[in-house]
Amino acid sequence: MGTVRELRNDSMIYHYSVDQRQTDEYALHCHPFYELFYFISGEVSYLIEGKRYVPTPHSLLLIPPNVFHGVKIESTVSYARYALHFVPDLLPIEVRTTLLSPFHSEGDSNDFYFPGAADSSMTSFFEQLMDCLEMDDDIRALSARIRLEALLTQLLFMSRSRKDGRTAELHSQSMTPVLAYLNEHLTTEITLDELSARFFISKHHLNKMFRKATGTTIGHYILHKRVVLASQLMQEGHPASLAAMNAGFQHYSSFYRAYKSIYGHSPTERSNQITLR
Repeated sequence: MGTVRELRNDSMIYHYSVDQRQTDEYALHCHPFYELFYFISGEVSYLIEGKRYVPTPHSLLLIPPNVFHGVKIESTVSYARYALHFVPDLLPIEVRTTLLSPFHSEGDSNDFYFPGAADSSMTSFFEQLMDCLEMDDDIRALSARIRLEALLTQLLFMSRSRKDGRTAELHSQSMTPVLAYLNEHLTTEITLDELSARFFISKHHLNKMFRKATGTTIGHYILHKRVVLASQLMQEGHPASLAAMNAGFQHYSSFYRAYKSIYGHSPTERSNQITLR
């Protein structure tokens, strides 16, 4: 139940959607492209790398590549939002690093969240991007790219000028060092015994805390992240078998099963288009 307006091409998926269905859990996933959510209304929460955000109307959430995240719709109140997904190659190389810098801000973990984006007229940037749907085919892609650059430029301005008062709701900060360690050692063998000893937490308690913080198990978190890393390497031209090995898989068969489970098709059948999960 809901409505969707979507603009899609090989490098970008952009849609305005409204849902009126409540969900019981977070739809957790990660992938190798950038996401930008503009929350308009509803009662939802986002889980991003083990931290919970409850957005207020007209706020922004930034999701960098390879970040584990998901949304849970908390009620049947209409959940309306703009969602933008794009690959970095869509941006001119001379401005790419600058325009994407808000997604890679260091420091406070609340950097994913921008409350009160309406105060900066961000709404109009999303509306103008959606207006590309009404354009002729020969100028739609060009206009979408130009308007995306304008939107990201405004986001960059917000990122540099916003104040320290941030209101994201954090959940289970104690798992932050564990998540950091997993991401730093993603391609090496990681065992529950090793994690338990390193962080002085029993295996049972570690499992329980990790699931509470992230909504998934340690094993599934590592597996999903490795599949996304391998997918990135394949997009860069690496053979599937080498990509799997460099992403931390000991056996190609394990990678094949995991990839097909997550993406719904085999590594050799992958599409050049953005595929949402």
